[in-house]
Amino acid sequence: MELWVRVTMLSAVSLFLFIGIAICVDTWQFRNASEAGTAEIISVRGEDKSYETDDGRSITLIVYYPTIRYATKQGDYFEAETTQALQEPLPAIGDTVSIRYITGTHAQVRLDRGPFWDWLVGGSWTAVSLIFFIVVMIFTRPEVPEI
Repeated sequence: MELWVRVTMLSAVSLFLFIGIAICVDTWQFRNASEAGTAEIISVRGEDKSYETDDGRSITLIVYYPTIRYATKQGDYFEAETTQALQEPLPAIGDTVSIRYITGTHAQVRLDRGPFWDWLVGGSWTAVSLIFFIVVMIFTRPEVPEI
């Protein structure tokens, strides 16, 4: 196989592997720096998301983002809108949800769905990219002439 094809394929797969590792590092840093807590939902904002199917039909979904109020361990109260959407079944206003927040920077708040869900995206992305990297390395290796 030609060298430029191998370099192009390895570069593309390496980029995806790097993105997966970056997601894992971000998750690790957030989980180590954050504290667990509970928050009360004080309002919910709906956002329309439109998608077009293969046959040309348009599908519109409504995604709900909660605004929450939570107290730190020091007793300070803060309000923030999460960047993560609520999952079905939707909790009502006044219900409590589990969160993780970074102390000192109270703008960084995420819904806490547990370590499995936190690591699912980064771990899956990294694992699949690593498999593709190994496959590309095997199938694009240079042929060694026999002596």
